[in-house]
Amino acid sequence: MKILDRLVTASFLPLASIIVTAQSERKRYATRSLKPRILCEKAYDGRNVLLLALYEKGSLRPDVQRLLQAAQAEGFYVLAVNTMRLADPSAVEGLIDCYIERPNFGRDFASYRDGFLHLFARGWAETCPNVLMLNDSVFFTRERLPKFLRDMVSSGKEVLGSTENYDEEHHLGSFCITMANPILRNPKFQQYWKDYRLSDRRPTVIKRGEMRLSKTLKACVSSPDQFTSLYSGERYISALRANPELVDFSIANVRASDINPWPRASLKNVIEKFRTRYLVNRSDQVHGSKQNTIMTSGEPHEDYIRSVEDLAKYLSDIGNTDALRAEDIAVMVADEFGDGFLTGSHIHQNPTILLKMGLPIIKNDGVYRGLLNVEDLLRLSDLMDADESEEMRKLLLSRPYGGHHLVGWQLAAFHLGLL
Repeated sequence: MKILDRLVTASFLPLASIIVTAQSERKRYATRSLKPRILCEKAYDGRNVLLLALYEKGSLRPDVQRLLQAAQAEGFYVLAVNTMRLADPSAVEGLIDCYIERPNFGRDFASYRDGFLHLFARGWAETCPNVLMLNDSVFFTRERLPKFLRDMVSSGKEVLGSTENYDEEHHLGSFCITMANPILRNPKFQQYWKDYRLSDRRPTVIKRGEMRLSKTLKACVSSPDQFTSLYSGERYISALRANPELVDFSIANVRASDINPWPRASLKNVIEKFRTRYLVNRSDQVHGSKQNTIMTSGEPHEDYIRSVEDLAKYLSDIGNTDALRAEDIAVMVADEFGDGFLTGSHIHQNPTILLKMGLPIIKNDGVYRGLLNVEDLLRLSDLMDADESEEMRKLLLSRPYGGHHLVGWQLAAFHLGLL
């Protein structure tokens, strides 16, 4: 951002916070007398429950329909809570077992709250094996969905997120978490939802919702290892050591967008570690040889290195040695890419890698938050069928990067994380 733009944006910061807070309170007042409406409800029969928070107007997105079809095929009882209105609610009766529409206030956690309170009031928590809590802030891909749904309810873990988040503090991404029966019956968990106070302010929802929910779930589990994620950082690092193909894929598909300040994995860092650890030590022993010369110009750009084999050849060239083992280089790559994977929100930081590993969801705000660009979208597209890849690109590009397209107080609010 240019200096003048930064000064203008900074001048709007206090106003932006006031406006967003006022809008939230105005909506609270406008919706205070409105209640959720149950538009259809089938008898519950003790199955796993998919609690789905929706923000769908008129009709369901095609990828959401794919999710619901997959959930029904996997035997889930689907409880969906929508903060918008469908033109024909009866059209979803074959896909949704219990459909509730609620006032549009409180974001996804308001829908989660109403869904859990409905579940508690009906007594389903006593017999429900698992609740998979999910929302439509993600795009659902077709091929990987059935296995993913099975994995999320068959792990034997009391709390299982799809991915982790290390932004501020470790927590699970609230767009997808499974809670087993002992958690559903835990008084602390039930009280959390009964006490949850709604807000439309994004930072407030993150603090009261996502962050505090993870703290509550950690307090409810029987042991620390019962709070984990399906696509954890540890799983990725282990896969890097066991699967050379994933190492090559990670090298070729590291996040391309450089707008967001979260550090990305970089082959430049691997090359620099090699220079520091290997060339410096060797130069003390081999005087006057090519080993003393570290190239500083004319080096290939890291984008031309697409595999461990490419990297090994390059390092051998600048190190004047054939003694480098692919296994040693793979360890250096795993160290760099593992650190990059563990930064911030894992699903935002590593969408292409996670999709390759089997995670069938992509955050819809990736472009809007500056974490994905067109190159990233095209790499994601290569892992999908043509029809759904076009669908994904249209959905994510419908919200371009906020830092380039918003102005005035809205731009300030975006940079504050209020929008």
